[in-house]
Amino acid sequence: MSNLKLEKFDSSKTYKGQKEFDCNNEMINRFVQKNLKKRVKKHLSQAYVLLDESERFVGFYTLDSFSIAKNNFELEEHKPSGLPPIVPLIKLSMLGVDKSLQGKGIGKRLLRDVFLKVYQISKLAGCIGIYLLAEKEAISFYEKLGFVAIKDDEPLPMFLTLDVILKLFSDK
Repeated sequence: MSNLKLEKFDSSKTYKGQKEFDCNNEMINRFVQKNLKKRVKKHLSQAYVLLDESERFVGFYTLDSFSIAKNNFELEEHKPSGLPPIVPLIKLSMLGVDKSLQGKGIGKRLLRDVFLKVYQISKLAGCIGIYLLAEKEAISFYEKLGFVAIKDDEPLPMFLTLDVILKLFSDK
């Protein structure tokens, strides 16, 4: 969708449609409408916003620096080897696409940008991949992109290793 533009979220700006944003997930909608600006202003998250041709807010994602204890990797088959007690990673805290644009590959487009950002971050600071908490209805979406469950919990903690991301950018 070439008529969409992704840019860094500017907390001093008012985005058309942000207060009405609806991705069919009440928690994410509430976050966008009430908390996104505050989190970015306080430097708790970095956000990237997707705008349509009329500059309307139609999607977004947020990234946080994060760490988890090594014992959070409970599912042995998905545990990276040689982990320190505290594991540095990037957390994809929120991702949403307006319901009118869902099913058109836009979520995957946003995740490609997430992968690029994590790749860039890995060149500046230690991180072993991307961590997220997936709601039941989003698990298969993330699994298709290579994310694996690391613990049997709800929402489901999922992880994508930096090695997978590096392979995507190894030719660049």
